[in-house]
Amino acid sequence: MTRSGKRTNFLETLLEAQRLAFAPFIFKALSAALESGLLAAVERSEGGADLETMARETNLSPYAVQLLLDILSTVSIVERTETGWRTTEKGDLFLFDDLTRANFDFTDRVNFAGLEHTLEALREGRPAGLQVFNADWETIYPHLPELPEDARRAWFRFDHFHSDRAYEAALDKIEAWCPGAKSLCDIGGNTGRFTRRWLERFPDARAVFVDLPVEARALLSRSEIRPYAERIDVVEIDWLTDRELEGTASCDLYWMSQFLDCFEEERVRSILERTRRAMKPGAKLLVLEPLVGGQRHRAAELSLAASSLYFTVMANGRSRFFEGPELRALFEDSGFRIEREAEGLGISHTLFLLSEA
Repeated sequence: MTRSGKRTNFLETLLEAQRLAFAPFIFKALSAALESGLLAAVERSEGGADLETMARETNLSPYAVQLLLDILSTVSIVERTETGWRTTEKGDLFLFDDLTRANFDFTDRVNFAGLEHTLEALREGRPAGLQVFNADWETIYPHLPELPEDARRAWFRFDHFHSDRAYEAALDKIEAWCPGAKSLCDIGGNTGRFTRRWLERFPDARAVFVDLPVEARALLSRSEIRPYAERIDVVEIDWLTDRELEGTASCDLYWMSQFLDCFEEERVRSILERTRRAMKPGAKLLVLEPLVGGQRHRAAELSLAASSLYFTVMANGRSRFFEGPELRALFEDSGFRIEREAEGLGISHTLFLLSEA
């Protein structure tokens, strides 16, 4: 019996507890199986490869192969057959599902070592995990180009995977909601992926790209951006200062995608207020965010809740993904009103269309 009085299957509950207790062992075994090619070799064998064959294919010893397979079989990543080993449906997700692999590599390459400093980050309100990169950085964002290659690649793959899938749907909404808009201010534009898509979709439009100096100065040198360079103006700003947003007064639309979750509430309010002051009469603000509690299924809820810890330990020490009521209240407190909102864009993002209240 549980404390609630409901009967449970004790052995199943015990098994789940042990999976958590040994979760780092299981995770790193899977990481080794992916990086060595072992999991792919098992999948190719279709249940027929023996230890010696897989050892030769992966440059591992038979001992190492057996050890990894034994561990991964306990969580149904692989299973034994009469003739060898095969991957399960769950194991195939780590090989072929882009969402699963983007999330896994982000956890492994960017966060795993730094999560050792979780309690320190929670207590001190700073990204204590960044010390694993031998750096004394206040936040991760200005230093993304300085991350080790595998961490940098995993960070951008994670970021682009979760944002790109919402962009086309968001552009469809913008076209319907804001007909005739000719200029867009992309705030926190990162590598310029949305700026490029905006300019592709609307050939007569212009864009103002706003970001930290390291990103702003690099934008026009990117090969995918060069064809649109004459239609882009660039503005540098560090939102951690109190500087006002300038150089955007011509814009009809302002855009923030997975940007506000990079800051704590007080800073979000400041960013929104400064953006509102920079907007000309009649201009609109569009905000695209994944919301806690606004996801389509439990897998998405888990992904969002767990990855919020990245902000605490590795990014800035103070922010997280917002719940819907929290973000709506911040809009109102900052002098905006919500004209429209659309849920379920991409992997369960919500798009807000805001105007000055």
